[in-house]
Amino acid sequence: MNTNANAPIEILLQAISKHLNTRTKQARLKKKDLAALAEVNQNTITAIMAGGDMKVSTLIRLTRVLDDTQWLQPLLTVPKTTPLDQLQKTPKKSTANSNRKKPVARQMGRKHNEG
Repeated sequence: MNTNANAPIEILLQAISKHLNTRTKQARLKKKDLAALAEVNQNTITAIMAGGDMKVSTLIRLTRVLDDTQWLQPLLTVPKTTPLDQLQKTPKKSTANSNRKKPVARQMGRKHNEG
C-alpha cells in the first residue's frame, strides 16, 4: 500500500496499522509479547493493530521493539530554515496598486461660494 502523506488521518492510521502488523509478524512476536516488550497495555496493541489512534510515545516504543525507527530520524533533525524564515526572506511582489498615488486628506466642512 502506497499511501499519500496528505491522505485522511483514518487512512494513514490504517496504513501504519498494516505496517506494524507486518513488522510484528516478521519479528515472530505475538501481540502479548509486543505489549510486554514495549511496556504498553495489550488492549492498546489490539486497538492500534485495528487502525486505532495512538500516542507518539507509543508509536516510538513499538517501532523500537520492532527495530523500525528510521521514520523518526527526519523529525530529530532541526531544519536549517523554517517556512516563516523563508517567507520573510522572499521579496514582496509589486502590484498594480503599488504605483498609485495615495489619496490626499481633504478639509472638512462646507465650501463657501464667493460672489
